[in-house]
Amino acid sequence: MLTTFAIALTLSLSPETATNAVPDSAARPNFGMMGNSSSDEGLPPFDQVADGYDTVISSIDGNSGMYTLYRDNEDHLLIEIAPNFEGQPILIAYTISSGIGEAGVQIGDMYGFWIRIKDQLVLVQPNLEIKSTGDSQSQSGYERVFTNRVILDVPILTEGPNGGPVIDGTNLFLNGATNFFGSQARGARTDLAVLKNAKSFPSNVELSFELPLSAGQFGTFSYSIRTVEQDTGYEPRIADHRIGYFNTTFKDIGDASNDDPWVRYVTRWQLEKADSNLKLSPPKQPIVFYLEHTIPVRYRRWVRDGVLEWNKAFEKVGIVNAIEVYQQDASTGAHMDKDPEDARYNFLLWTTADMGFAIGPSRVDPETGRILDADIVMDEAFVSGWTKAWHRLLPEIAMESFDPAAREWLKTHPNWDPRIRLADPFERKAIAQQIYSRPAHPSLVKNTDMIGDEEYDGLGNRVSQTNGACMYPAFQAAELSMARLHPDILTMLAGDKDGDEGGDEDGDEDSDAYEGDMLDGVPDWFIGPLLRDVIMHEVGHTLGLRHNFKASTVYDMDEMNNQNFEPQAICGSVMEYSPLNINVEDGPDQGDFTMMTIGPYDYWAIEYGYTMDDESLPDILSRVNEPQLAYSTDEDTFDSDPSSRRFDWGKNPLDYADSQIRLVKLLRATILERMVKDGQSWGRARNGYEMLINRQFSSVGTAADWIGGTLNNRARKGDPGDRNPIEEIDPEVQRRALAMVLENSMRDEAWGLDSELLHKMTVEKYWDNGGGDSIRTNSSYPIHQKIGGMQASALSMLLNPIKLGNLYDGEFRNDPDIDVLTLAEVIQSVTDEVWSELGDLPKNSTNRRPAISSLRRNLQSEHLARLIELSLEEDSGTPAGRTIQSLVRMQLKDILKLIDKAKAKDAYTRAHLSDASMKIEKALNAQFTISSDSGGGGRIDFSSFFGE
Repeated sequence: MLTTFAIALTLSLSPETATNAVPDSAARPNFGMMGNSSSDEGLPPFDQVADGYDTVISSIDGNSGMYTLYRDNEDHLLIEIAPNFEGQPILIAYTISSGIGEAGVQIGDMYGFWIRIKDQLVLVQPNLEIKSTGDSQSQSGYERVFTNRVILDVPILTEGPNGGPVIDGTNLFLNGATNFFGSQARGARTDLAVLKNAKSFPSNVELSFELPLSAGQFGTFSYSIRTVEQDTGYEPRIADHRIGYFNTTFKDIGDASNDDPWVRYVTRWQLEKADSNLKLSPPKQPIVFYLEHTIPVRYRRWVRDGVLEWNKAFEKVGIVNAIEVYQQDASTGAHMDKDPEDARYNFLLWTTADMGFAIGPSRVDPETGRILDADIVMDEAFVSGWTKAWHRLLPEIAMESFDPAAREWLKTHPNWDPRIRLADPFERKAIAQQIYSRPAHPSLVKNTDMIGDEEYDGLGNRVSQTNGACMYPAFQAAELSMARLHPDILTMLAGDKDGDEGGDEDGDEDSDAYEGDMLDGVPDWFIGPLLRDVIMHEVGHTLGLRHNFKASTVYDMDEMNNQNFEPQAICGSVMEYSPLNINVEDGPDQGDFTMMTIGPYDYWAIEYGYTMDDESLPDILSRVNEPQLAYSTDEDTFDSDPSSRRFDWGKNPLDYADSQIRLVKLLRATILERMVKDGQSWGRARNGYEMLINRQFSSVGTAADWIGGTLNNRARKGDPGDRNPIEEIDPEVQRRALAMVLENSMRDEAWGLDSELLHKMTVEKYWDNGGGDSIRTNSSYPIHQKIGGMQASALSMLLNPIKLGNLYDGEFRNDPDIDVLTLAEVIQSVTDEVWSELGDLPKNSTNRRPAISSLRRNLQSEHLARLIELSLEEDSGTPAGRTIQSLVRMQLKDILKLIDKAKAKDAYTRAHLSDASMKIEKALNAQFTISSDSGGGGRIDFSSFFGE
């Protein structure tokens, strides 16, 4: 999380990539003497200021280190800055290392240099976001306009024995903690603080203060101040948007002829061969990770293997043992002298915050993109199968199908919004307010106090990007929860380990799937590789790699589930969010259930970022159109390409969606027998049902994504393969997707509910912290609310004007003789499915067996409300609005004709159809008005139609 003073700098990013030439040293900021040094006349002598203070010695040789520290018996700290401080670049990194859920996460950093102005020591941040590599005239103009900025200042108390200025370290880093930690430090009891650590080494200073935070719990504010060497021989590498690295970006205004002034460097480590003459050489300086002693012994080998797996990629560029791993161990004392907060060390930390997250940020030289250090924080709740309540995950799953334009439209149409329709009724108002106040696109979200509290922290509004938060472990924790909840999952994944494909039908623990060591109630053959996969993913972030959400489209489902499958990895990259691969009639054999090693894209990305042969870069990039190297990242998930989606599988993700529907039906049939054992709460049945509904609805959302989308790639003109950057989705694939949405969300049988199951799906209630929201949950399952919410959300996926506008654009984008899925076809197909009963109503219906079921009546009312709203809305947010209006009005007329012909005996159906007929007639004859304060678009008053 970023503070006002952090290195985060506002950028207006261009969609194009930087020039291929690396700017020379003229692009570096001026670190020269900028201050107005004054004499020390008037300052008290050092002995007077430091009376009662002792020098802190941290090194064996007795040297004072980077700065000289003085400490008194009341834990007050004085810091003598080195006398050659002027213009020396430093990085102040800060972390809350205990007391909060995100303890240990690299919260933020400040990059700058000290100058002296009168009797103040001032930390100045150079202007890094705009530079000039031009001639002297350009440099002069640049320096006049784009000046450096003051981050903070502190009074100089005296001059120290070494000739450097002395400042009050307690005042700067404890009393001024809000300058670094923002709201996390507000209300902290600084009067009760203890100086827990104060050490000074040759190139870094480590400080930490323990104190009660605003809520009273003890926390630790940790600081690591380090020099940033400028003459290391590191050469920046120009980034290329066809390969996914975090970037360090600036605008070069030195060449007016350049139509793209933005320069982007790859974020990477300075990794070089110790002997450049060797084909395979160890590195001059390896990347070293220390595994914190808090990692449970039973998981250490999987964590270690996940880190070291990346050495395979570095060997391809000629470096052996590029990464080294050492285990910190409290029982033996090994490496216990090293602290995770110390900038000299890269740590993998293990927390017990019960949040299911992991995060792998790095600290970067904002001039060059060189990674200085990195830490990974892993939450133990992942291995314990953490998940939110399943019904709370459902809105997040549904929203995957809405791009930012659709989300913006939903703000003024809350009745269409899955986040509201799928929420508990008493929460809807607050959720609607939160949605309305929040930007629809994450790039518009303002910086927060800390990295890690927003999914896309670290990507925008910074010179140097970093991995601010990663949700992969949370999603994988949900996969693990599913395996814990339904024992048949492990039996299926184990396959025919001993020739017994069916496993054991009577007892979970007696089946072949449960052979071998058990780790926290789960077989090691399952949880170990799953943990290793997550670690590989997070280590990839610390090496500079971004997510790759196209990597799951490399292989077909039947390819990866075949014993003759040759590639070692079932996915193109470990940087994907890949779900469990569970073979449900997808192939002859159960393939790997998760990534067992890094993928082909990972080798390629490391080759581009870390090869020492600059001349080979064009040849490396020329492979961009090879299918196994497909790449897209976070920003692509907001675009029109459905293959850039989290948690899907296969060249045709609809095959995976179909497979998941089969899995849901298979497991749902045995909820009562297999998910609930004697002595366990029947609440497990409800939990299991909601878990499977999440999976089903995720498949519905996957299918909805493929309607009206395009397949996008990052190829450039002249790249081998000569691909169009925008490619059409086969209309038959889109029609299949439409049919999948309709069949698996609109029909009664899609939900698998029966009387026996509904009489078992209860809630075990506790009015305490462990009970969560159970106390506010009705014991009987709210059938119509839950199913109605999901059906409403599915209708929103298909009929929101942004989706319909995309279909309309697709019609224009293709020649008239080309078959496409049209806007009219989608609207008609939805109507045909929703109102299918009207063509053949049973003649002997009763109130107990109505002609139209309650779920279908609610669905039809929901659909009717959507059509009426679209028919009357003046500003639908898309240029296709007028066409949508005319088409839905035609639909209303057609539905009215069907209703007039339909006859039923039961009261429910008769009342329903009568009400629908009245609403349609009213809508077709409506004289609607636009509110005067709408600014040209406005909201329509539908109260006359729906009594609201």
